[in-house]
Amino acid sequence: MNGYLLATDVFAETLETRPDPKVEAWFAWAYDRPKFLSVITAGELERAIRAVPDARRRTQMVAWWSFAFRGLGSELLLPITPAIAARWGQMTGPAARDTELLVAATAAEHGLALVTGRTRTFLGLGLDLINPFQ
Repeated sequence: MNGYLLATDVFAETLETRPDPKVEAWFAWAYDRPKFLSVITAGELERAIRAVPDARRRTQMVAWWSFAFRGLGSELLLPITPAIAARWGQMTGPAARDTELLVAATAAEHGLALVTGRTRTFLGLGLDLINPFQ
């Protein structure tokens, strides 16, 4: 394993007013370990933040995400490459959405453990799965 790919649900938990203490503890444990995001997660977060109904909270979150997104750097934000697209096309599983399989394919292609609270969605795909909510 070369590090961790953070699924949208885990990264989004860090944006909560009161994040789950178990997720916070996992991030503290993994502080100095390599962590990555898929461009899919970046897009899902952008969409979710812009849908926040409270205008003040939405403005704060947009500002934070803009800052965090710029700070990620190209080495931490993983694109969908031809190899990932091919792996995605080969994957079948109980994932409810194609975007979830693209995230799974990204983790598999880079040899990363997938960090998600929705581990059941990714069972049977041959991934190392970590659920920080447990």
